[in-house]
Amino acid sequence: MSCNCWLFSKSILFFLLSFSLVFVNRGFSGLPVQSEEEEVEKLLIQADSYYQRGDYKLAIGCYVEAAALTQSKISLSRAYFGLALSYFYLRDTLNSMKWMRKVCEVDPKKEISELFYPRSFVQLFNQVQREVREKKAVTKGEVIRQPSLPKPEKVKEEPRPKEEPKQKKEEKETAAPKIQVPGKPEPRTEEIKALREAEKGGNFEIGVHYSLWSINLIKGLFEKDLKNELGEALQNEIVKKVGTSHAGLVKSNFTPSLTLDSEGSNYGLEVRYYSRGRAGTFSIGLSLEKTAMKLSVSGNVKQDFTNGSSAAVNAQAYVETSPFSTNVSFRWDISSAPRITPYFVFGFGYAPLKGKFFYTYTGNYQFQGNQEKLEDTQTKNLDELSEDIDFDIPKNIILVQINFGIKVKISKDFYLMGEAGIWDGFLLRAGASYRF
Repeated sequence: MSCNCWLFSKSILFFLLSFSLVFVNRGFSGLPVQSEEEEVEKLLIQADSYYQRGDYKLAIGCYVEAAALTQSKISLSRAYFGLALSYFYLRDTLNSMKWMRKVCEVDPKKEISELFYPRSFVQLFNQVQREVREKKAVTKGEVIRQPSLPKPEKVKEEPRPKEEPKQKKEEKETAAPKIQVPGKPEPRTEEIKALREAEKGGNFEIGVHYSLWSINLIKGLFEKDLKNELGEALQNEIVKKVGTSHAGLVKSNFTPSLTLDSEGSNYGLEVRYYSRGRAGTFSIGLSLEKTAMKLSVSGNVKQDFTNGSSAAVNAQAYVETSPFSTNVSFRWDISSAPRITPYFVFGFGYAPLKGKFFYTYTGNYQFQGNQEKLEDTQTKNLDELSEDIDFDIPKNIILVQINFGIKVKISKDFYLMGEAGIWDGFLLRAGASYRF
């Protein structure tokens, strides 16, 4: 009896344990977990980010991992297309075509445009797409039975040619992509070679531009110093003018009420080099610029003298310079694919500083009720101005450039550009460039 009870108790215990394991397993399997497709989406977003930055090898790793995890045709199409683009920009045409074929297999209706991708890539994709479609059409068609032919007479076998070494055979097989499509010849080696040459590094870009220049937006940084220097130059000229007819005058209070203004223009020719070709987003440029800069002050000026006399005039003065400068700049395009591409430019230049100082004024000199008319106009070079105001004007200037811009693709190689930024002042620029 005790033995039966023990067996019965063991059976009950085994049943309860089995039931508990099933219950726990079902309970945990019902917990919310991150789906594989969510992980795939994260991988595709990361891969797209690497691609946009030009890190094509990192992008390839993420695209391959995403393709291995997903069962979605949409995600597979994205991953395969990203792989085709990445290998294309790495100038690996064979692998690029391989993934193009996979894109066409999972997404037969996919279409791309030269507005968003390089022309050679679009042509290559369209070629692969046609070949895949023709291959499917042949595969789905009915097999036509050929009429039986008479059995050929037995002929003496010719000795087989000596087999080439394995290494040479592999080199021939990899020399050009071989796409076996019934009824269609293989792509010619010359065509593939032309596509590769089109995407090689060493692209140049030549451009012209015109700009408007001003310091008005940032003149608060040095407006006081500029007005003081130009005001001092006017003061010295007025004292000299009065002193020619009234000797022994000693300066007292000087009261300038002047307004500062600035204007100018800039135009130039630039040659830019992309070391990674059309796939590159970084370039270095060398340009020759002609920049016109004009700083002017205008308003009322009053000079008092210790004998009680004073000179009050309405004056205008400006410093103008138009140097030729040589400039080096570095540009980072945010992307090489879109039709509209933002970019950032940093650079510097060097120019000899030559120019002129011009002033004109008209007013009166008053002393003990008497009034005498004052007026004068004169032009000096910067060296003479430096001596008059006791300020050492530099012989050369360094130009600093920090610009943000937008590049618009008009055709495959022609672009229009617009920029805004710093060029030893505030600058607005428009230009055009041709890439070859």
